[in-house]
Amino acid sequence: MAKSERTRQKRKSGSLRSRMLLTIVLPITVLLITFASAFVFGAIRLTQTLIQERDAQLVKLASSQVASYWYDSVLLLTQIAANQTVREGDPEASLEVLSANLTLSQRFDEVAITDPQGSIIVATGNVTESLLINQPWIERSGRLKRPVLSSVFYDSLGHQLLCVSIPIFDNNGLSSGYAIGIWRLDSDRLGRPIANISIGQAGSAYLIDNDGTILYHPDKSLVGVRDLEDPAYIAFKEQPGVRTLNIENTLRVIGYAPIPFQQLGTSLFADESWGNWNLVINESLGDILAPLQPYLPLLLILAGLMIILPSLIVWMSAQKIAAPLQSLAAQAGRVASGEFSDQVTITSGPQEVRELEEAFNTMVEQLRSYRGDIQNYVVSILNSQEQERKRIARDLHDETAQALIVLGRRIESLQDIHDPKELATELESVRDMVDDTLQGVRSFTSDLRPPLLSELGLARTLQLLGDRTEREESFTVSVDITGEARKLPDELELGLYRLAQESLSNVRRHAQAKHVRLVLQYEPRLVVLEVVDDGVGFDAPTNMNELVRAGRLGLMGILERARLFGGRAQIISKPGGGTTIRIVIPIEQGEREEITG
Repeated sequence: MAKSERTRQKRKSGSLRSRMLLTIVLPITVLLITFASAFVFGAIRLTQTLIQERDAQLVKLASSQVASYWYDSVLLLTQIAANQTVREGDPEASLEVLSANLTLSQRFDEVAITDPQGSIIVATGNVTESLLINQPWIERSGRLKRPVLSSVFYDSLGHQLLCVSIPIFDNNGLSSGYAIGIWRLDSDRLGRPIANISIGQAGSAYLIDNDGTILYHPDKSLVGVRDLEDPAYIAFKEQPGVRTLNIENTLRVIGYAPIPFQQLGTSLFADESWGNWNLVINESLGDILAPLQPYLPLLLILAGLMIILPSLIVWMSAQKIAAPLQSLAAQAGRVASGEFSDQVTITSGPQEVRELEEAFNTMVEQLRSYRGDIQNYVVSILNSQEQERKRIARDLHDETAQALIVLGRRIESLQDIHDPKELATELESVRDMVDDTLQGVRSFTSDLRPPLLSELGLARTLQLLGDRTEREESFTVSVDITGEARKLPDELELGLYRLAQESLSNVRRHAQAKHVRLVLQYEPRLVVLEVVDDGVGFDAPTNMNELVRAGRLGLMGILERARLFGGRAQIISKPGGGTTIRIVIPIEQGEREEITG
């Protein structure tokens, strides 16, 4: 038996430790995980924001630098177009000028001089003679007398090209041809300024036009590809800037900015064809965060220690707390079985447990006193019920039964009367006796169950109760109904009627009042009943259990009946100041806990 008891206590102790672990360590663990997640998420978002801000500045600065590089390239080409030898139209001298300009050969893949129709006069490299004939952008360059950039087009061998056309004028100011700078997309000269841009460790920069065609890319297989479904192209088509996009399940930071030719403040790029290029920088967020990965195991170890150490501390603390609490639990079990004689004595454990011991012993003492009060209250209720039964029996015997006996004898005596007039007189007298007896029975039964409550409603029935009480007692009764009267649940209406009835009865027995005011107030969620008298009053106790000791069973019954309906009753009184009984009851059953709490 002792072993079984020890096993049971050990199981309880283990349950306490487990509960403490769940209530202390688990929230700490969740908090740590939440904090770690928030820290990691915040660090990633902060890094992402910083990367975006960096790339926004980078793409803007790089696009300006790239524009300046191409400005120099176009400026070199304009110098060729303005060269006196080229303007005079001497093919051999023009070719020597082109060949001697090494910088120009580094900026363009080929440079050609054409006649006004676009036929090639001289050119560096292998350029097909018919390549530039009837090209609309060449005609536009001559008509506007300014450099014009072509869109991507193909030569006879299927190579994709981009060209710059600059008109040439002879000494008389007449158009004598064009200086054409040619970029081949499969070459690296067009993207040479972009190739020098450094984007992190694994990022890239490339050139794209407004039609979605990639003009330069470090990956040669992508050059010349036109992908209108590219997420980066779609995202930045309307609004350049920097964003983090999920591309093929990889978070990538994408920067997008137009090449600002028009912002260079030169007339070389006045034509709208120069607003067609855009610089894109692209780097993986995972590559950016890769340097942080070596620190993740250390963070996991620290997080594990922060979880294990509190667990050990809580486990050891639970060991010290479990023993006194087991003693307290055992005493609570004895109290639950009705033993109020013993008290708990705890010599160890934390201060809070010893305070719990004192509170428990105080509670046991109050329960002992409350049980005695309840026993007295129950005895008083039983006595009251017995007295009520005696009164009912006495009323039935002394009044109703006697009246019925007299009626029976009067009816028997009618058999000996032969005179019709005398018989009618006697019958009328018997009818009056029946009416009086019936009225007495109705008055008697109305105290047990008001017959008009279901027919007239609570408000009207209370008014009738007040009228009847005023007729029978020495004090006046006024009944006020406020709010919108409505049908309440039957048991609630009967309960309110009984509360009003008991309150008036209490006034009759104790108050010595001259006037009583009964108020029924309908509210959206509550119904309030107030009974206010101007009687002698009394010192209302703070502990309502003292009403039993004082013999005020009526008031105690009012409190208990209100509590049964999920409401509360408040008694306000002082000697010479009358008494107010205020009862608040929720209309809906589900709101009872809110009111009583």
